[in-house]
Amino acid sequence: MSDSRARYHIKQLTKKYKLLRMSEVGLQALALACIAFSIPYAFNVPWGISLTFSIAGGSLLFLYRCEQLNLFHLQELDITAYLNQHFDTLQNSSDLLLRDPSELSTLQQLQKLRTTVAFEALYPGIKLPHHLLRAGGIFIASVALTFTLTSFAPFLTRSTAGNTSKDSLTYTSKFIAAPAQVKQAIITIAPPPYTGLKSQATQAWSLTLPEGSTVEWQVQFSAEVKDPTLVFSGKEVVRMKSGQQNTYILRRSIDETGFYQLAWTTPAGNVKHSDFFKLEIVKDQAPVITINKLNQFTELEYTNKPVIDVYATLSDDYGLDNAHIIATVSKGSGESVKFREDKLFFGKPASITGKHLEAIRKLDLIKLGMEPGDELYFYVVAFDNKLPQPNHTRTETYFISLQDTTQQETVVDDGLGVDLMPDYFRSQRQIIIDTEKLLQEKKKTSKTAFQSKSNELGYDQKVLRLRYGEFLGEEFESGIGPQENPAEEDHDHEEDITKKYGHVHDKENEHNLVQEKQPEHHHHAEAKEGEDKNGVPAGFVHEHDSEEEATLFTQSIRAKLKAALAIMWDAELHLRLYEPEKSLPFQYKALKLLKEISQDSRIYVHRTGFDPPPLKEEKRMAGDLSEVKSATALSSSNHKENNEAIRYALQVTALALAKDSISIDNTLKRSLTQAGQALGKLAIDQPGVYLKSLSLIRALTENELKPEEQRSALKTVQTSLWKALPEAPEAPATATRALHTLDRSFIKNLEAHE
Repeated sequence: MSDSRARYHIKQLTKKYKLLRMSEVGLQALALACIAFSIPYAFNVPWGISLTFSIAGGSLLFLYRCEQLNLFHLQELDITAYLNQHFDTLQNSSDLLLRDPSELSTLQQLQKLRTTVAFEALYPGIKLPHHLLRAGGIFIASVALTFTLTSFAPFLTRSTAGNTSKDSLTYTSKFIAAPAQVKQAIITIAPPPYTGLKSQATQAWSLTLPEGSTVEWQVQFSAEVKDPTLVFSGKEVVRMKSGQQNTYILRRSIDETGFYQLAWTTPAGNVKHSDFFKLEIVKDQAPVITINKLNQFTELEYTNKPVIDVYATLSDDYGLDNAHIIATVSKGSGESVKFREDKLFFGKPASITGKHLEAIRKLDLIKLGMEPGDELYFYVVAFDNKLPQPNHTRTETYFISLQDTTQQETVVDDGLGVDLMPDYFRSQRQIIIDTEKLLQEKKKTSKTAFQSKSNELGYDQKVLRLRYGEFLGEEFESGIGPQENPAEEDHDHEEDITKKYGHVHDKENEHNLVQEKQPEHHHHAEAKEGEDKNGVPAGFVHEHDSEEEATLFTQSIRAKLKAALAIMWDAELHLRLYEPEKSLPFQYKALKLLKEISQDSRIYVHRTGFDPPPLKEEKRMAGDLSEVKSATALSSSNHKENNEAIRYALQVTALALAKDSISIDNTLKRSLTQAGQALGKLAIDQPGVYLKSLSLIRALTENELKPEEQRSALKTVQTSLWKALPEAPEAPATATRALHTLDRSFIKNLEAHE
């Protein structure tokens, strides 16, 4: 798809969206116009005035909706913004399709090509948002309503329009119990001052309010009543104070989610209850902290500018009160490590207030007293403005360390015979990697440098071989490979200057890689042939001083390790001969053997059988079973039924529903009342699940439901009672087996002779 084609498709999408939305708004405006015409006309208002109302209402709605949907100012960029938001494959780059290629950078042009391909694949399936079908349904319903009202217009008189009195507009609370007894109720919710929310008055009894809010109920009855109370969660009864004109007031602070109901006593002495209403508390959330542009682990060089910028995004539902950084500087190492903790405040802004803000703090590591090798641990703590005890949140700990620039050096002193070179050697895998790298750079490297690096790798192979030789007792080259006779060596009588003043690298046990063994002189008598020095046969002796026996591994692992050391000899040989390509196969073989050794040397702990405690002989054959516990008795005692009231109510309800006609007798009322108390405890945590059933139980026990409504109410209560029962634990089933034919015949004959 070309750029012009993509731009054309976006224009078509813009026109299509305008057309769909205009049609939707037009149908809504026509629906309002029909209703605005039919209602005045049905009450004998002249058709001219009705038509004026109709045109004015439809036009205002059309203009309002068009402005609300931004149809008059809709541009192609709005369509691209919609595409970016709903199609991830465009990668937020669909606006590049509208721009001239000459205005784009190279990277933007590449992104535009990718976006064009993605847009071409998405275009046939793009569906723009609209509610045209819903608007059409509203228009059809308004036309039907208009036809109905205008058809019965002659039967309506103007007097019916003025028949509504002022008293009929007064709010009457709708109770299932007795709607005529409560004339008016106004509930005022006053959130805590720190939230900054305004007080609000409502006539809805089910309340959702912030934590710690103060609620005031003003209930006006149509007649005089006695002792009106509010019952909270079925357990706390609070009496309301008397006011003027049968009005009663109660003010209370709400901190827990639950439910409540209104109860009062009529002058005749009957106790009435309202429905159950929900009290839902919105908890004050703790602050949310996000650290931006900083990794959790950061390592800096001391030569760099040791300054870290901490960007923190702080937010809270009602407001922040304070935030700071707790920083801990760690100095030293080992047992001499020291810690210092500081509290650091943000530089911008100066004060932490508001619901959402960006805070910045520059951490100057030098001013904090950090030196090379020191570490800094810090986290951010934020507090909100909740009273009396604020909520607080802390982030994860972030780590910043300064690299230690000190280097170990070899100190050569005539009076100190210790070599202080660091104990370092390469692994076999590292030697393989360096060898392969050397072969790749062979063409770019001079012959002298190539041979030098190959020789250095041979030296590293030798060091590794000596290290693994320690496990076999072969700390020196004398224990591996062919032995040389020092007497046969050709000695040069001239003085070797390098041995006197230099540091020879390629010699046995250079750099003190392994600890030198001091020779031990033992004087034993000569043993017979085939025996050791103590006269014991050689086959029954484990010689610890022998290099062949001095090993930390079993014989199978020892054999593999010896094979690996032999292969390392060959690998070192070819490296010394400047033939690294021939050394690689031996290196891989050595690495494979080392891996097998590491697997074989793992220790697995096997399970052991049960070792019972020893029996006490004095208690045997005594017949004392006081300490013997029955597993069956323990299981049955732990599984105690605590829902007898609910189970009994289920039985009584099932019997009542099994009859053809529902009869609410005293037994059913008593069982439902007891079950309602059990449901009330559950409704404290889940008021939305059981409040309806509690209301139906109250209506059934007070005979407030019609006979045709009682069966459906009992079924609803029965369902809630089943939900309230906990799931029974799984019990092992009784083992059953089919009887043999002979067994059945035997039982049959036995029963016949009885």
